[in-house]
Formats: sequence, structure tokens, C-alpha cells
Amino acid sequence: MSTYILAHDLGTSGNKATLFDEEGTMIASCVSSYSTAFMSGNRAEQDALHWWRAVCDSSQQVLTHIDRKDISAVSFSGQMMACLGVDAQGDPLHKAMIYCDLRSEVQARRLADAIGTERLYEITGNRPSAAYTLEKVMWLKEHEPQIYRRIHKVLQAKDYVSYRLTGEYATDYNDASGTQAFDLKALCWSPEIFEAAGVDPKLFPRAVPSTTVVGYVHRNASIDTGIPEGVPVVIGAGDGGCATLGAGSVSEGKPYCCMGSTAWVSVTSTEPVLDPAMRVFTFAHPIEGLYHPCGTMQSAGSAFTWFANVMKGNAEAATFDDLNDQAAFSSPGAGGVLFLPYLMGERSPWWNTRAKAEFLGMHMNTSFEDLCRAVIEGVAMNLKLSLDIMTGQLEDPSIMLIGGGARGAIWQEVFADIFGKALTVPRLLTEATSMGAALLAGVGTGIYPDFSMVEQMNPVSETVTPHAELRPLYERQQRLFSMAYTSLTDLFDAMDAH
Repeated sequence: MSTYILAHDLGTSGNKATLFDEEGTMIASCVSSYSTAFMSGNRAEQDALHWWRAVCDSSQQVLTHIDRKDISAVSFSGQMMACLGVDAQGDPLHKAMIYCDLRSEVQARRLADAIGTERLYEITGNRPSAAYTLEKVMWLKEHEPQIYRRIHKVLQAKDYVSYRLTGEYATDYNDASGTQAFDLKALCWSPEIFEAAGVDPKLFPRAVPSTTVVGYVHRNASIDTGIPEGVPVVIGAGDGGCATLGAGSVSEGKPYCCMGSTAWVSVTSTEPVLDPAMRVFTFAHPIEGLYHPCGTMQSAGSAFTWFANVMKGNAEAATFDDLNDQAAFSSPGAGGVLFLPYLMGERSPWWNTRAKAEFLGMHMNTSFEDLCRAVIEGVAMNLKLSLDIMTGQLEDPSIMLIGGGARGAIWQEVFADIFGKALTVPRLLTEATSMGAALLAGVGTGIYPDFSMVEQMNPVSETVTPHAELRPLYERQQRLFSMAYTSLTDLFDAMDAH
């Protein structure tokens, strides 16, 4: 009889349900979509009930591939840094403010003033930012006090779904790292930070290791999802943590890049990486005793999607794939055009909610193909800034690329050339994050012996080597890219002035 693990990955655009067997082989996968409401004032919200409906629908679909009684564990990956307040019955009190909701900029500054920016970074591994959960709770307390008073727990996406399955409130160390309220070294909630924020620490759920069985699927959840009653639920980790596992970064070193709607670069370390300029941040690794410093950008694949949507009037550039094809006709350096991919402000390395997207260096000979390639190069150069901060002392000559953006040959080529490293591409790209969740479930329930199982689950399928002759060109482009941003910061501030 086979044993199966059901992994859910609650992303920005939908939930992916994926089945893995005891050998680590992916059996089936499907996606159930949901939408995001983007509003003025850097607001971005999702309906938590849509998360649950997507988990129910995708579970029912994927379980048709097996005898569902053979499911032995369920686990999760999920988008991080959300703020969802639920009442004493576990019902959502408002739409979830997701990671790219930056309305709480005032609260972030207030928290920094109360505790000190350096002290906050020292405790949490994260600088104050409107992206994080605690600042969003502070915003609710100030602007929606009638909601704040009714909050029983503040949950992340995967933690809400875990509660719906088990009736238990919990989060893991990795997801807790994205709340701005977690002591990274002590691995517990920080009383000092909660006091400075004026937020009741009881609103946050217990934090446990990522391999913890937090409960078992109860009867009503079994009816909704098709998952048998009594199946153990492993809490899992945030999408950043699960991607780290899926990319095989389970020991010190091993850098990787995850390319999706957003994108990040990360590496595994034995200690938090505290950058003096606070350009990168550090989360607790899903494997206890390790950490994964990270640099995340807001608009990566979504910048390319935006460009595709803008160009839909052009019959030659109606889809994402069409733009990939067009970009391949431009030469390295995109004809001298630079693209700053700051469509929603930016996190690493600039931490500037007022940053704007720009095309620079266009002239009469600039082609549409150059613009397509410039978008890809701009994403890669922004990620390179964070990668250099974290990997300057590492000897690893390669970096693994996972995520939907890893599928395009032009993206792989550009990233290898700009990073200046061999790019390894594994068998599972879009499922690598789900695989990380499955790995946590397997280790947590004893199905898999240890985390070395990742080498069997997601082996490298190809390697893309950088073109050494392009290094001088891209070093110059990288310098110009940074100069372009710094020269425009005053303009960004003026454009946002009221």
C-alpha cells in the first residue's frame, strides 16, 4: 500500500495542491485561483474564505488520483507577512492585508521610534517596514478599533487554513519571522517589541518548529476537503522557508533564487546575517538551528506581466510567452535601456515604498525587443544587489533557480549572466515550494528519514553557464542601475508629496 503526503502552497494568485508519495515522487498537482484587490494607498487585500475554498476545491480535485484513505499527512507553504484577525469563533473579521499591502508606513516609523531601528533589526533580523504583520495590526488598532477589539488571533494564510482543518491555532518559527514581533535567536515572541508597539501579545498564536504536528483533520473539515478525518496536519512554513527546502538549501551555503510574481534570493546560514545597512533580512530556517537570510523584491514576474498587459494592443506581444520570445531578439544590455522594476515600491535592498518603475536610456533606435529584455535585466540586477550582500564570502560557484520564472530560457540566460554564476535548474520548478512543504510533513511524521531526502525529490536537471565575455558589460550596467535609483530618490519623494 502506498503512502501519500498532501502539500498545499497558498500563493499570491491561488492555492496549489500537490501529492507526493513515500519515495518523494510528485503524483499530481492542481491549482485553485483567487483574486487580490489592489487599492489606492498601497493597499492589497484577499478574502480568507477564498483561501479556504481554494484549499477545499484543490484537495478534492487532486485526491481523485489516489485512494484518499492512503493520505498520511498534510502540510503547508504559504505567503508570508499577512494580517488576518479572526474572532473567538475563528471567523475572519476583515479582508486579509497581504504582504504587499504597505498602508502602515506611519506605524512602521512609529515602531522604529519607540524601540529603535537597530534594536528592532537586532531582535528580529528585519528592519521596520509596512510589509510586516505587526505594523498592520498597529494600523488596525488605530484605524479600525472596532475590529481590533474583537480580534482573538492574528493569523497567516497557511495558519488560518491549518486552523480550519484542526481547530488549533499555531504558526511556525519561519512564518513568525515575518511578523516583526519574533525574537530570532530565542525563537519566541518578543515582549519588548509588543510593548513598544502597544499590541497585546496574546493576539499571536503559539509558535512551533515547522515539522510540528499541530492537530488532526476534524470531521467537518474532512467533509469540505475530502481529506480523511484524523490525518495529521504538520504546520509547515512560509513560502520563503519551503522554497529554501525545495531548492535544496538544507545546509550552510547553497544560494538560490525563487522567481515568481515576487522574487527573492536567499542562502542558508548557521547565524542570522545582520547587514550593517539593513538591506537584507533574516528568517528562521524551517530546519531548527539554521537561518535563511533573504532579499525580496516586490515586482518581479508581476513586472513582466504588467508589461505584457500594457502591450496587449500590440498583436506581436499579447502574452507573457510572446514577450519572452521578443526579448530574445534584443542583445545583452537591452540596447542601453535600464528598467527600474519598482511598480509597488521596493523592499530589498532599498526599502522605499515611494520608489517608482522607470525606463531609462531610450533613444530613437530603441526597439520593442529592447524594452522586453530591459524588464528581465532590471529584475535580475535588482536581485543581484541583495545576492552580493549575502553571498560575498561564499565559495559556492552556482545558484539554483526555482519558481515559474525559471521556465523561460531567456530568464535563465539573463540571470546566469548578471549573477555571474552557473545557474542550476531542478526538475521541479513551480512545485519546488510545495515539495518543501511535503518534505516538512514527511520528516515531521516519520515518512521521510531526514532532510537529505530533497536530493531525491528535486534533482538538478540542467545547468546554465554564464558567458564570461559579458561580465564587463553587466558590471557596467549594474553600476548604472544603482546610480539610476539613487539619482531618482528625491523625485520619488516629490511625486508622493501631498
